[in-house]
Amino acid sequence: MTVEERKSLTHGEFWIPEDERVAYQQALRALNRAGVRFVVSGLYAIYEYTGIYRQTKDLDLFFEPEQVVPAARVLRDAGFHVHVEQPHWLAKAVKGEALVDLIYGMGNGLAFIDEAWYRHSRTGVLAAEPVRIAPPEELIWHRLFVSERHRYDMADIVHLILARGDELNWERLVRRVGEHWRLLLAQIHLFDYVYPGHRRRVPAWIREDLMERAYEELGATGDPDVCNGPMISRFSFNIDVQEWNFEDPRAASIEAACHASVVQRIISSDVWQEAQASHAA
Repeated sequence: MTVEERKSLTHGEFWIPEDERVAYQQALRALNRAGVRFVVSGLYAIYEYTGIYRQTKDLDLFFEPEQVVPAARVLRDAGFHVHVEQPHWLAKAVKGEALVDLIYGMGNGLAFIDEAWYRHSRTGVLAAEPVRIAPPEELIWHRLFVSERHRYDMADIVHLILARGDELNWERLVRRVGEHWRLLLAQIHLFDYVYPGHRRRVPAWIREDLMERAYEELGATGDPDVCNGPMISRFSFNIDVQEWNFEDPRAASIEAACHASVVQRIISSDVWQEAQASHAA
């Protein structure tokens, strides 16, 4: 087994290096005591739902945008260095080698974290602190748009379906996906290929609904000037925008997110300890 393979396995517990565990505990405890609402996402959430452990370099906390500045203030008071990394979706809190991501939107600018992430979350414990864990439906929705060369989340999606497909609220997931339903259909096809004996994990009506949509648009033609590729991978489809002159919906959605009043309130706060980063995604 290679070093990389040893970083991903079904593990008896979610192991965190001691220095990072202490910092994460301090962060979680401070947020809990201050009553700041958040959910834990990232690899810890994947572990909770699938049992798959992978080493991680940071802790992903998801906040509704209105909670970001209060969270940053609490963490700054707890000794973390806080700064905005990318204005439309991400801030960071750093203490020593420990890194906490304060995530309040999607990297492609498509959506902000909303109260449903918390309302449908589940209880858990991380670093001896009680937490709320991001719901599996939102985890799948979020990961549909992560297809970078250096980070491809499709395995997480099919593992979530295998482990939790019987209990997913598929209706809510379909509503979440909305006009981007083709991405969900693609992942269901991938799931069927990976796990041919577990098709029952996806309700038949989901396949029927999405396949009917696909059938209805067989003769349809879209806008030949648009490439939606950057919505799932800005690197892989950079050539389409930079050299082949396709329109980039990612750039438009990020621009709109950056100008949202809630984002302007976040980046104009005096809590941040260094100048804000660029608007690059």
